[in-house]
Amino acid sequence: MKKALKLFPFIQIICIGCLIQLAVGCANIVPPAGGPKDTLAPYLIAAKPKDSATNVQPKEILIGFNEYITSADIQSNLIISPTIKTTPLVDVRLNALRIRINDSLAANTTYSLQFGNAIKDVNEGNIAKNFTYVFSTGNQIDTGKIVGYVHLAETGAVDSTLIVALHPAGNDTAIFKNKPLYYTKLNGKGRFEFKFLPYSRFQLFVLPNDYVKKYDDSTKLFAFADNTIAVDTKIDTLQLFAFQAYKRTEKKKTTAIAAKKTINTGLRFNKSIEGTDQDMLSPVKLSFDTKIKLNDSFPILLTDTLNKVIEDVTIQLDSTSQILSIQRGWNHDEKYRLILPQKSISDSLHNVLVKTDTIKFTIKPATAYGTVLIRTNGFQQFNHPVLLLTQDDKIKYSYPITQPIIRIPLILPGDFVLKILEDENNNGVWDTGVYGQQKRQPEKIRLLGTTISIKADWENEFNIILKK
Repeated sequence: MKKALKLFPFIQIICIGCLIQLAVGCANIVPPAGGPKDTLAPYLIAAKPKDSATNVQPKEILIGFNEYITSADIQSNLIISPTIKTTPLVDVRLNALRIRINDSLAANTTYSLQFGNAIKDVNEGNIAKNFTYVFSTGNQIDTGKIVGYVHLAETGAVDSTLIVALHPAGNDTAIFKNKPLYYTKLNGKGRFEFKFLPYSRFQLFVLPNDYVKKYDDSTKLFAFADNTIAVDTKIDTLQLFAFQAYKRTEKKKTTAIAAKKTINTGLRFNKSIEGTDQDMLSPVKLSFDTKIKLNDSFPILLTDTLNKVIEDVTIQLDSTSQILSIQRGWNHDEKYRLILPQKSISDSLHNVLVKTDTIKFTIKPATAYGTVLIRTNGFQQFNHPVLLLTQDDKIKYSYPITQPIIRIPLILPGDFVLKILEDENNNGVWDTGVYGQQKRQPEKIRLLGTTISIKADWENEFNIILKK
């Protein structure tokens, strides 16, 4: 059984701790041999001012626990709400915490000190989960709450590194200029909870947990509530969806190259499609080590098994000018030849292929694919729903849901996570949001919590329930 350590006065604890250390030397504190394993987390036994004290303006807070404690990076885990200019200093001494506050505190305000999971006992590492200490500079403890969840709009997944921030209502530009008045972290399920709030109205935002705590970069994840939030005692669960207004593009480092004629060393590219079975629904792609351009005077050719040139072919470069795509209506199990004349492709230094190259490939047979028959229930509650079959958060197949039964052919075998895109503008793709003068929420992708396994050469049947 644990023995409670008396806290006060605080100096007494320190002195007792010093005597213990003198008695045992510099050895680490270890539990006595034998007896049951300690599985209980440390708990508060006394505090000065006491927990939930009112009408106090403390410059120093002393918190005592029933056993020796330790903390990993307690300073960075501490969240004090509402925020103050200078982060309080925290010392861990044996079984006690000492918090020193160097700023003036607002009048008639409830303050909470949230330590997260930073406090644990010395011997077994049992965590005092979500330990919180509260006091008020006024005559009451505020009891308002805001509760909700945050998911990534584009994937439906959770990013627990994000924070949720509250600003006073009435200033739409506060998130660009000021740090939040209140903020809290997400748990592993994307849930957040504010407690001990005054009965007021707030603007609510989601942003990265960095030192700025402002919306200063539209390539970072961000979310906002459409309307101000009225705080009350009942718990209303909010749903927010974080998005990137713009995708970050990595700029490649370039080196200066002398403007003189160089010897053609030949363009290098990935020839992994050679001799392989290609997906009939996807373009054939060649990736190059450098940016390239096509020469219309020496066109790339695609031929069939009879060496006949195929006319209805789309050949194009992607936005990086490094990936060449060849697309047409492929035929099952048919063999093709891709002919690249030596001068059909060049780079900025006028390097071309070493020689004319021919790449042979075959399209997968029909038996390599499975068919999916999905019976849905509840799709009417969504705005233009699109069923997404995803792997590693990447969309592999999508299909608009316009009726209860969906039949999707030509699905490559594998395990897929099902998601629903609420395609509000009905353009077939996910669209991001924007915040500023024009406020627009992102389209939402919701996880259905269902994984399906597709077998080749088989009609795979599934029943799913769609719900928000």
